[in-house]
Amino acid sequence: MGDDVKINYTETNVNPDSLSGVLISEDAAESLVRCFLPDIVSFFESENGRKEFEAWDKDWDKLKEIE
Repeated sequence: MGDDVKINYTETNVNPDSLSGVLISEDAAESLVRCFLPDIVSFFESENGRKEFEAWDKDWDKLKEIE
């Protein structure tokens, strides 16, 4: 997975709120985690991943100040 991958739910026509009732087995969940976790960890260990996290963290801090 490349560092420039971004998911835009509006482009894929997926409404994350509609997924709240989806149930999967524990085995299926573990399989998904084993599949995606290494790429997620690699991304956040990369320079671009650290920059993305820092930007998110700043935005999160601003949201907390508003509350």
